[in-house]
Amino acid sequence: MEFGKTEINFQQSSNLQGVIMENISTEYAGILHGNQLNPYSQYVSKEENGVVWHIKTVTDEAYKNIILPMSELKEITLRKRGITIVPEKKTIQMMEAKTLLDEFYDKKCSRYFEVYFLTPTAFKHDGNYIFYPDLSLIYGSLMRKYSAFSQQMTMEDKDTLEELCRSSEVVNYRLQTIPFPLEKINVTGFVGKIGIKVKGSETIARYIRLLFHFGEFSGVGIKTGMGMGAIRCGGKKDE
Repeated sequence: MEFGKTEINFQQSSNLQGVIMENISTEYAGILHGNQLNPYSQYVSKEENGVVWHIKTVTDEAYKNIILPMSELKEITLRKRGITIVPEKKTIQMMEAKTLLDEFYDKKCSRYFEVYFLTPTAFKHDGNYIFYPDLSLIYGSLMRKYSAFSQQMTMEDKDTLEELCRSSEVVNYRLQTIPFPLEKINVTGFVGKIGIKVKGSETIARYIRLLFHFGEFSGVGIKTGMGMGAIRCGGKKDE
């Protein structure tokens, strides 16, 4: 949804999750609250033409129960802020799950990736919040999300995770930490860009590409349903 010029920014993302919960069925909201991993992510970004609210789903069920009812909204109300906004434009874009697998098997892959963390990103590990780009935590998060919602391929495998980490490294970065406001606390996350070089086989590079392209829909790390962990991935031109 495009809002044009407005005071909404990523700091209202957790309130926007409340808007989603208010406008989907009570039954499906209950299902989401019972899930360990959410089949959707959402975040706010500032674009050239104004503020855009992105809502992304990774299953057909989530699309039908979240995207479709949200696309019918005439206005958005943030009750805690007393703000009501009328969207200027709504756009729905779809990608078949098969597209990612076709790319994995058929399209040559770069050995270098640039990953942009668009909203504050963090991880929970051994009871602690981690707010730096540890590849094991990044890959592990994406593998769990992909395995939970993909019917084509399971990737939640310790040996695969170790191989991905062994065969790639962060070679450059430009990052900063930013607090992300949740309902009662602030969680520190990082935003910016990292460059990842793949030292292993092209198959490993294809796995990493698949994970990051999936991550553009699922988000990475914690609280992606509340607006954290939004990413965009690019690489050098395929050879």
